[in-house]
Amino acid sequence: MALKVLSKDGVEFQIDAEIAQQSSLLKPYSDEGFSGSIPLINVESSILKNIIEFCNHHKNDSQPEDVDGDNDDDDDDPNKDIYEPKRSDDIDEWDSNFMKKFSVQDGTLFDIINASNYLGIKLLLGVGCKTIANLIRGKSAQELLLVEQNANGCSVNSQRY
Repeated sequence: MALKVLSKDGVEFQIDAEIAQQSSLLKPYSDEGFSGSIPLINVESSILKNIIEFCNHHKNDSQPEDVDGDNDDDDDDPNKDIYEPKRSDDIDEWDSNFMKKFSVQDGTLFDIINASNYLGIKLLLGVGCKTIANLIRGKSAQELLLVEQNANGCSVNSQRY
């Protein structure tokens, strides 16, 4: 069954149940067979279109299994995996090419990360955060300041710290 979602700027999209299952925000609507339009007040249509493309590509991916078998959501546990090293260089080729559509300069990279967080799409959120990590790796503080200022449309002299 398809769900209807309404972007912040009023554009309606039809999404398949397989796509909705990837979103912790939309999954309950899909499970219950909701028939109305779901307003996504924090997601512009230009970003939502790309999120749907990403989820459509990953709709047949296997979902991670519940490791501890208790069926609860341990994502809020601050001590989970604290000793496991995090990697940012393990983005697959399709995902890497997908993320190249977005940039820090025009803010779309942050828009896709914020929208994936809002929608609860963990895979896309992870890919977006790894992309940011890869962008800032090896940069000096001054280089990072310039990137941040470009993203905010500020000049070096117009912003005070």
